[in-house]
Amino acid sequence: MFNGDALKSIELTKGGFPARYGGRLSSVIDMSMKEGNKQQFKGEAGIGVLSSRLMLEGPIIKNKSSFLVSARRTYFDILTLPFQPADNKGGYYFYDFNAKANYEINNKNRLYLSGYFGRDKFYFRNAYGNGNYTKGGVNWGNATATLRWNHLYNNKTFSNTAFVFSDYRFNITLEDKFNNEKYTLLYGSGIRDYSLKHDVDYRPNNKHSIRFGGQAIYHQFTPSALVLKDDNTSTDTTSKNVIGSFENALYVEDDIKVGMRTRINPGLRLTHFTAGSKNYFNLEPRLNSSYNIKSDLAIKASFALMNQYVHLLTNTGIGLPTDLWVPSSDNLKPQRSIQVAAGIAKDFINRNFSVSIEGYYKKMTNIISYKEGASFLEVDDASNADKFAYEKNITSGEGKSYGAEFLIQRKTGKLTGWIGYTLSWTQWQFDELNFGKAFWARYDRRHDISVVAIYKLREQQGARNGVTISSTWVYGTGNAITLPVAEFQAPIHNPSANRFNQGGFWQTASVYTERNAFRMAAYHRMDIGIQISKKMAWWVRTWEFSVYNVYNRLNPFFYYSQTQPNGDVVLKQITLFPFIPSVSWNIKF
Repeated sequence: MFNGDALKSIELTKGGFPARYGGRLSSVIDMSMKEGNKQQFKGEAGIGVLSSRLMLEGPIIKNKSSFLVSARRTYFDILTLPFQPADNKGGYYFYDFNAKANYEINNKNRLYLSGYFGRDKFYFRNAYGNGNYTKGGVNWGNATATLRWNHLYNNKTFSNTAFVFSDYRFNITLEDKFNNEKYTLLYGSGIRDYSLKHDVDYRPNNKHSIRFGGQAIYHQFTPSALVLKDDNTSTDTTSKNVIGSFENALYVEDDIKVGMRTRINPGLRLTHFTAGSKNYFNLEPRLNSSYNIKSDLAIKASFALMNQYVHLLTNTGIGLPTDLWVPSSDNLKPQRSIQVAAGIAKDFINRNFSVSIEGYYKKMTNIISYKEGASFLEVDDASNADKFAYEKNITSGEGKSYGAEFLIQRKTGKLTGWIGYTLSWTQWQFDELNFGKAFWARYDRRHDISVVAIYKLREQQGARNGVTISSTWVYGTGNAITLPVAEFQAPIHNPSANRFNQGGFWQTASVYTERNAFRMAAYHRMDIGIQISKKMAWWVRTWEFSVYNVYNRLNPFFYYSQTQPNGDVVLKQITLFPFIPSVSWNIKF
């Protein structure tokens, strides 16, 4: 998911969120990019069957300024096209690009300029003969740019001031041609943000680490941008809906050491959001604490109240996963959550591994979902595709998420890796949905398992030669979705037709039971790899042989229904990644 060549570190915060983080109800992934080498030119490159990558870094002005660029592109879709049926083509690929430059003005001031651009694309084309076809796809991605000024006031205080631009886009394309008549749909949604933030770190002594600051964001939401043409109904529609809003925040927190064993991190965040003519203000208290019972045994606990002013609308039926981001409004309150967590961690130093167990409970209010029978876009109904208004098609409710996580990890030695297991439940309840009864959320995942092992088969100290074998196995309970249990033909009201419906129209109506009562097939797969490295005169060469999805598990990407010649309706599954062997040649210099 992330380009490791461009990253210096990744930190995951699952609970006990410091006050400096806000605007979301879930976990935080904090990624820091490499700054670029100021002393000498370096690089990494790889050419493989599935993808290629390149990373270059070096000084612009030696000891004063440097740069870093990194790019990746997969082309598995191109390689598989010749092996696909002529009348049924499809594929998936992604690419991303990272760049960063920094300049040291003097000992107390530095400037950083960084950017990222990435895109994922899934596409398909089905040919039916006589020039008839259906083609389409889904693509999504982000573009970001950041200008940051780092200023050192003294040996106890420094600050970061940053201007951040980000642009997220999600698009659906569909084109259907039959008997010289064409139906074309181009649908897009997204969020464009302009953000200014200022953070100050103040460390008065070795017992306190104080952080405070603020952020202002201008959001431009595009819940719907539609281009629709249908020769059959003489429809030609172009519409675009853009909503602007401001989100602001102030925060303060202190990381306090109490004695030799206790650490607490209290914090407070004040948030503000403009929604039409309404202003939302919320206080968010945070508290995170840990206590070392012994040098190798610790307990921790946390509390966090958070608000999210951006809502995610997710379809619950079969078909392509379509996530739509919409803002809070006059009638749509921001989401709120209260989360508590507690855990214990133990290091077995003599045996070189650690174990941690953590439990959590999160209560959420003002979450949203589609009303019964509503969807963000009925791509098969050209006459209604331009009439979607998300505020009229959603309802608010509440939810809860709770569970426990177990992790055993070995970080050093010839054999490293971890075993992680999460048991969790996520339920939603809406008065207007499912007859008021609670139901499992789409992303409710009962079991989540990951097993990772990395073994250094041969390693020569200092020579950077060696052989490393690695393997990964993951398992996750399938998403909860809603399926119809029966279908029937129903007449569409037509005032010009007589009582026998002459001149009227019929459409297929579906019968449903409970919401999200069906589970997609569980997701699981195993990957294996071997790396053979050798130190050459001025560079390190690595051959990498790997197999993705060793036992060719056909994991579902989405489902669709298909009517058979005998009238039976069957459920079909689309799978993206089967058994994929790969070899790549990498260099580092």
